Amino acid sequence: MKHRLHEDFASLSRLLSVLLGFASLTLFADGIYMPLKALGFSLYRHELDAFATFLDQVVPLLPALLLLGALWQGRRLFRQLSVGDPLSPQAAAGVRRTGEWIISAAVTGLFIGEMFSGAPGWALLAGLGAIGMALRSLAGVLDHAAAIKADLDQIV
Repeated sequence: MKHRLHEDFASLSRLLSVLLGFASLTLFADGIYMPLKALGFSLYRHELDAFATFLDQVVPLLPALLLLGALWQGRRLFRQLSVGDPLSPQAAAGVRRTGEWIISAAVTGLFIGEMFSGAPGWALLAGLGAIGMALRSLAGVLDHAAAIKADLDQIV
């Protein structure tokens, strides 16, 4: 049973690695490369509003960058779980950090969506925030379970 669980965590780690790579390349190719290229051309032509234009194009991507951070943290978590104990303080910390990345993406999406488009996508952001809060709560449960396990291990 424990071996199967470690295999599942390793599979999830590999899946998140593929998703992280694909999402990173897509975000760079679609959202960052062209504005960066335009910034270079504008600076070469000594246009004064080049940096402001660049920021207007790149700042709305901040929530996506934070979601990439959540993918990266989730990949680290599953990699650690594939070789370690799921009921450990390290696992709880990984779950907590993943939840915090997701919460920060949701909050950032709320403010940036409101500033740049006027429509932040409330349902999506509420869902992301709820998932992040649930992961933080789960981390508390894992902390408690790890403490109980450590007490039981001392007794046995």
